Amino acid sequence: MSPTGPEPAPDSRVLPAVLRRRRLVWKVNGVFLAILVAVLGISSYVTNLDYERAELESARDISRVTSERIHQRIKNLMMQGEPATFAPVVNRMASENPAYRDIRFIAHDGRVVASQLESSGVAVQPESWPCNVCHTAGGGTEGGIVGSFDEVLDLADGERAVSTVTPVVSEAGCSTSECHSGVVEGEVLGVIQADFSLARVDALIASRNLHSAIVIAIALLLGTAVTWWMTDRLVGSRIRALRAGAQRLADHDYSFRFDDTKRDGLAQVEEVFDGITSEFSTTYSELLSTQELLQGIVDNSPDMIITVGPTGLIDSFNTGAEEILGYSRDEVVGRRIQMLFADPRERDVAIEQLRDTDHVVNYLTHFRTKDGDVRNVLLTLSRLRAPDGAPIGTIGISKDVTNEVRLQRKLVQSERMVALGQALTGVQHSIKNLLNQLKGGAYMVRLGLAKDNKEILAEGWHMVEEGITRMTDMSKSMLDFARERDLDLKPTCLAALAKEIHSLSAAKFEESGVELLVDFADGLPTVECDPELIRSVVMDLLSNALDACSWKDYDGEERPRVRLAVEQGAVDGYAQIEVSDNGPGMPDEVQGKIFTPFFSTKKKKGTGMGLAVVSRIVSSHGGTTTVESELGRGATFRVTLPIKGPSLREGEADVEAGVGSR
Repeated sequence: MSPTGPEPAPDSRVLPAVLRRRRLVWKVNGVFLAILVAVLGISSYVTNLDYERAELESARDISRVTSERIHQRIKNLMMQGEPATFAPVVNRMASENPAYRDIRFIAHDGRVVASQLESSGVAVQPESWPCNVCHTAGGGTEGGIVGSFDEVLDLADGERAVSTVTPVVSEAGCSTSECHSGVVEGEVLGVIQADFSLARVDALIASRNLHSAIVIAIALLLGTAVTWWMTDRLVGSRIRALRAGAQRLADHDYSFRFDDTKRDGLAQVEEVFDGITSEFSTTYSELLSTQELLQGIVDNSPDMIITVGPTGLIDSFNTGAEEILGYSRDEVVGRRIQMLFADPRERDVAIEQLRDTDHVVNYLTHFRTKDGDVRNVLLTLSRLRAPDGAPIGTIGISKDVTNEVRLQRKLVQSERMVALGQALTGVQHSIKNLLNQLKGGAYMVRLGLAKDNKEILAEGWHMVEEGITRMTDMSKSMLDFARERDLDLKPTCLAALAKEIHSLSAAKFEESGVELLVDFADGLPTVECDPELIRSVVMDLLSNALDACSWKDYDGEERPRVRLAVEQGAVDGYAQIEVSDNGPGMPDEVQGKIFTPFFSTKKKKGTGMGLAVVSRIVSSHGGTTTVESELGRGATFRVTLPIKGPSLREGEADVEAGVGSR
């Protein structure tokens, strides 16, 4: 423990680096020392091997010389006829040189005649040393054996010896000797075996090996110390400097630079490291500046900027979102994004639109504040992707348009008042015409009564009834257009609704000579709508199409035809109803006014409120009504409805009705 407290635990990042550095030093030292040991070991082995060969050769020479001397003495004794003195002479010569373990004379029959260590008369087997020299070399004991032979023997006591064998061959004069009478000249009479001990040579070789081992060990220690010091000085310290630089770089300290005056490979590595550090420092500073700029833009944006992770949890929540929704960052980060939506299903609709694209722009939805208020927002949603393209979340930029919606609602109400003024003008004109019609009818009724003319009376009464009917229809249409409706939303199968309308209208179309076709796609989902109102929309459109067909003169094989179709909308999440005819069509200026109240192309038969009511009903469902027409070829009315029903809150349908259906 240090004086100031317990010593800190070693950094887990430092130990592997130290171990790697030590492994590198050990590798360098190990390679060098392995080479050093190999060189010294091979050199010592070769030197000792040469020394051993030289000592053995010297021992052989001494043994041969001694054997020749003994051979000569024995020869002289044999010539002098004194064989009894063999043993004393041999023993004396063996004792004169302590290097000899034994000198013995072996007769040709294998008997030991003289020996320092063995008793006389002991027999030696012909296949053993030294008898096998003659028996193997010459194939027997007769002739052909000249000179001496030697062999290095491993003795029973563990020592080694050079055993020199010199054959004793009969010469002229041996045959006259009493002990060798009848011996053929050149015949082997026996052998002289001189065993020269190699104990001194082995001791010297062992001593040299020990000295060589000591020298190698000393060289190994000195080499280890020197190479360790040199490696640590040239490599280890600079590796530590590289590690320190890398650590400072990891700690975001980019001021570190190497001060290395050497011009070797490591210095070049350090130069490259300095260059990388400098570039990284510049890039990091630019990234920090960019990050601060972007963070400032996000934090100071009055709009709500919220990022959501792939699991639907909120990752970031800017100041604009805090001010608008009343939550702090700590209250929402890490929680599910659905907590901010007044209706979580609206987010599901937006996410569904991201399936085929990475962006959803100006999606009208609703957030609920911390206090429970509902805010109208325009949401732009974008998918976030990693560099490899994998989705990692979404970012939503939402603008609070509650005030704008409120102002737009007031604008629509103002426009309604203007439209109402225009309508009143139209109503006044229509009522004036209807009153004139009623006056005319009343006049004819009075005239018929005065003249007692039933025909004039009937005609006048018909004019009065027609005027009352038209006035009633106009009043009803005005009420339908002006009143607020509470939608009775139900899951509705539009295909089934189309079949039902077709069956109800088929007789009327057949009576008018117009073919009514119905066509719908398979597998359409149910639509959240008010089925009664949608039925009235389709019935009005079919009635207009039927009237349009009655205004055209068909030539050739063309027949009047109306088509009712239900299919998938052009945008996912929507269904579409189409009513098309092959009537006379409409010019562009008429198409631009067709949904305006009290605008009619039916002359005296229409009130001009039918399509205006249709557009109003469709808009209240969050849908749109459009028309396409070409003169002489007919017209097509399209009603597009959201499958999941209207997403607007109470009062906002009026805004859409004012701007979305035209």
